[in-house]
This record gives sequence, structure tokens and C-alpha cells, in this order.
Amino acid sequence: MSRSRLSTRFKDETGKNLSDFIAEKRIEEAKRLLEFTDKPIVAISAYLGFSSQSHFSKVFRKLSKMTPASYRENILK
Repeated sequence: MSRSRLSTRFKDETGKNLSDFIAEKRIEEAKRLLEFTDKPIVAISAYLGFSSQSHFSKVFRKLSKMTPASYRENILK
């Protein structure tokens, strides 16, 4: 199945874009890692396959309404 066909079929069946779904899952994992590990944010970003820490922070902020550092700080209070 081609990438475009997979993406179209995924959207038809779930109502979500495949790329948005993948980003959401990556950020869910980032939140778990921020909460339960002491790994640096740059290491989490690289582990999850983001091209840079700034891109990771941008996507994280878009989906979570806060930065990764703020999330970690708030969750650990």
C-alpha cells in the first residue's frame, strides 16, 4: 500500500491525519519519559526521532500548551 493510500485510508477510518496521530503518540511518550525518567530533554527529543530539540519543543507546546521543561516542572510538584 502506498504512503498516500495509507494516509487516506487512516483518515477515512479514524477522522485523523496519520501524521497528527503519530505526533500525538510521540508526545504521549515524551510526557511519560519526562515524568518517569531524569533523561535530559535533548535526549528525549533525539530518542523520539525529532529533527531537533527546538522542533520537539514546538510540537510539544502545540499539543500540550506548555514546553517540555514546564511540563516536567509541573508534573513533579
